[in-house]
Amino acid sequence: MRGIFSKILEVDILKKFLTLMCGATFFLSSVSFAAIAPNKIALGNIAPGMSVKDLLAMCGEPNYKHGDDWVYNNFTVEIDDNTYDVVEKVVTKNSGLATPDGVTVGQSADVLNSTFGKADDVDVEKHGVEYEYFSTDRTKKIKFNVVDNVITKISCKLID
Repeated sequence: MRGIFSKILEVDILKKFLTLMCGATFFLSSVSFAAIAPNKIALGNIAPGMSVKDLLAMCGEPNYKHGDDWVYNNFTVEIDDNTYDVVEKVVTKNSGLATPDGVTVGQSADVLNSTFGKADDVDVEKHGVEYEYFSTDRTKKIKFNVVDNVITKISCKLID
C-alpha cells in the first residue's frame, strides 16, 4: 500500500513541476521583445535623433516645409517642434529608402520576421496591419504598415 501512495505522490509532484515550467515558459515568451539596436532604426542614412544640421548637410533643403513637417522627394521628416534641432520622425512610402538591414516598401511582410524577429506590437487595422519594433534601449521604434502582405509604409520615430 505504501508503494502506491509513493507513486501517486511522485506523479503529483511531477505534474506540478511540469505545470510550473509551462507557465514560466508562457510568461517569458509574453514579455520578450525584438532586440533591435538603436542604430538599426533608420531609413537610408536618416535616423530619428539625428540633428537637423546633419539632415540638411546630407539631404539639403526640403521641397516643402509646413511647420515641423518637412517633405523631401522620397520621404518626410518631422522635426522636434520644441527645439527645431532634432529629427523626431522619418517616414517613407517609397521603395527608394531602405532600413539598415535592407527592408523597403514593396517587399513582402515575411521579411519582417526573418529580419527583426517577432514584432513587439501588432495592430490589425481596417485596411491592413501595423508591425512595431522597439529599440533595445526603448528610445526609438520602427513601424511597418502592411496591406495584402506587402509593406506600404515605414516610419521610424523617437519615443517620448
